[in-house]
This record gives sequence, structure tokens and C-alpha cells, in this order.
Amino acid sequence: MPQLASRLLGAGRSSAGLLAVGTSVGNLLGYALTVAAARSLGPHEFGAFSALLALIIVGNVAALAVQATTARAAATGRPVAPAVRSGLILAVVIGVALTALSPVAESVLQLPSALPAVAAAVAIAALTATAPSLGIIQGQERFGPLAALVTIQAALRVGGGLVGMALDPTATSALIGIALGFVAAGVVAWFVARPAGSALLSLRGGFAARATLSSGAMLLGFVVLTNIDVILARHVLSPEASGLYAAGSIFTKIAFWLPQFVPMLAFPALADPARRRSAVSLGVAAVAGCGVALTGLSWLLAGVAVSVVAGPSYDEVVPWVAGFAGLGALYALAHLLVYAHLARRDRWTTGVLWAALAAYVLVVEVWASSLAGVLVPGLVAAALIVLWGLGRERLGAGSRSTRTGTTPPEAADAAASPLH
Repeated sequence: MPQLASRLLGAGRSSAGLLAVGTSVGNLLGYALTVAAARSLGPHEFGAFSALLALIIVGNVAALAVQATTARAAATGRPVAPAVRSGLILAVVIGVALTALSPVAESVLQLPSALPAVAAAVAIAALTATAPSLGIIQGQERFGPLAALVTIQAALRVGGGLVGMALDPTATSALIGIALGFVAAGVVAWFVARPAGSALLSLRGGFAARATLSSGAMLLGFVVLTNIDVILARHVLSPEASGLYAAGSIFTKIAFWLPQFVPMLAFPALADPARRRSAVSLGVAAVAGCGVALTGLSWLLAGVAVSVVAGPSYDEVVPWVAGFAGLGALYALAHLLVYAHLARRDRWTTGVLWAALAAYVLVVEVWASSLAGVLVPGLVAAALIVLWGLGRERLGAGSRSTRTGTTPPEAADAAASPLH
């Protein structure tokens, strides 16, 4: 613990510490938006809002892949134009494809119309179009401006959502406001990064589509696994029950994101064979301790917590609060272990994540008829990922990059990119 504390203090005095602060502020603003939505929207509308927000988080994986590819090019001195062009094209393709699929989302998620799904598509496309600018700044190691942009993006997203709900307390208005906030944040990021316009217009240098598409498999599996429960709840449960599940998932998010500074600080050591074992041990102890404490507090103060976070309309969630917090704690521990395996390019973990995801979706679709039917299989899936990760670390299985002490460039890029 003293080593972790000194490392954290050291990071706070550096530009990388600014990025950690910016990410934390962004997460806090995200919590504020969720709490405001839970209080402003009824369970029916809040369930739709949470499902679409989860869809945006999953769609953000494309942006993370684009940002990683652009950052790698900027960091190694290669032209960034191919990566930027690929990112912009991917943003257009995603936006058009998701807009075309909005009637399907309307049906599956029991939405009042296709409009909120279209707004979510615009938000995901805007995130993907913003990613090249963030990648350029990240690759140039300008962590101060990057922290500012992360904070601005969160503020505009939350501000747009709050204004939308103030004008009309519906999921549709909230999603339109969020989408406009992401578009505005993209304009700001593009102005700060200033990629060379002439280089982008020229086709010389080609594209970086293959690198972009190949960099996010493990992250995509994990992000989908940690966010799909709200979407599944909206699909298999009644609108009222899905709203209750969405309120409980707030506690999952809190327990998941509170210890996220640990993987960020530990990642360089995780990629170093000489320090890896102690970094894993220290990181697991810190994240697990935080998770146990949060789950215990959630159990003791469940009634008060629900009243403060969601309001009296969600009293039926009280018996399940500790379970939701435990799910977030397990996901936080899995996140640390996934990053440890990402540092050494352990492809087996990618396969395990996708297998666990498929099994979870199948069980929920076949079995779930209540809140417990979505939550309990999630707890089992998260626990299995943690057990796999701990067992993999104990066996010391790894790739050539671990044995030689080198850090894969895509792993370094992903570690510096906010996962949500």
C-alpha cells in the first residue's frame, strides 16, 4: 500500500496525473447525469435511457481502436493522415449503419420511436470522428490538453443531456442533447489537434483500417460484457423492471470505476517482467480491498443509498444493491487482470471473454424473467473471468513480449485510452 500511495502521489505531480484527474472528473460527471436521469425520468423512460447509454459505451470501442492507431502513429513519428482518414471513414460507416438499424433498436429496446436510437447513432459516430484528434494529442504525450479535452467532452455530453431533460423529461430529449454534446466536443478536439488538412485530402499514404480493426478485440469483449446487462434487461424484462435494473446498475458503475486509477498506474510495471508479479499482487489487493469495502457499505446502507442516488420510486432495488455493487467490484478486478493480459498480448483471454459473453447472453435470453435472472448470471460470468485471470497469472502463461520484456505498442495505446 505505501508503494501504491507513493506511486499515486508521483503521478499526481506529473502530466499523466492530469489525465487521471480528467478521467475521474469525466466519470463523476457521468454519474451526475445518470443520477439526474433516474430522478427526472420515470422507471420506463430511465430504462430506455440506460439501455441506449450502454449502447453508446459499447460503440465507443470503435473510437478507442481509432485513437490507439492514431496515437501509435504519432508516437512513432509516422504520418497520422492514414489513421485519421480511416477513423473518419469508420465514423461515417458506423453512423449510417446504426441509423439504418434504428428501427430494429426501436423494436428490441421497446423505444417510443426510432429517434432516440438515431441520436445514439450520431453520438457513436461523433465519438469515432473525435478519436483521431485525441489520438494525435495522446501520441504527442500532451497529457495536459488531453485531460482538458476529456473533461470538456464529459461536460458537453452531460450538459447536453441535462438541457434535453429540462426541456422535455424523456429519454429521447436526453439522447438528442447527449449527441449534440459529443458533436460539439469533436469540433473542439479537432481545433486543438489541428491535423494537416492537405494530408487528409490526399490519398497518398493509404489507410490504416487493418491496424484500427485489429487493435480492439479484447477491449471490445470486455466492454460489451460489462455493459450488455442493461441492454438485455431492457429486452427481456418489462419496462418497469428494466428501469429498476438500470437504477441498480448505478451501483455497479460506482464500484467498477472507483478503483480505475490502479490499472492506469500499474500498467508500466505490468509490462515489465521484473516488476510484473509484484504489480499484479499489489493491484489485485488494492482493487479487491476497495470492492469488498464498497460491497459491504452497500449492504449496510442500501436503503439510504437508493434514496439518495435514485429516489423513492426505486425502493424495490434495495435488497439487490449489494449484489449490484459486488458485480462492479468483480468487473473492476477483471479489468485489472485484462489489462495485465493485454500488456503481454495473451490472445487466450480474448477468446475467454467472448465465450463468457456468449454464455451470459444465452442464459439471460433463455432463463431471465426477473431482475435476479439478469444479475445472477452476470455475477457468475464476472467471477469466472476473475478466476481465469488469476489462474493465468499464477501459471505465468504469456507471449514472447512478456519473456523479452517488450511492451506491445497496441497495449500501450490502449492503456492510456479511457475505457468508457
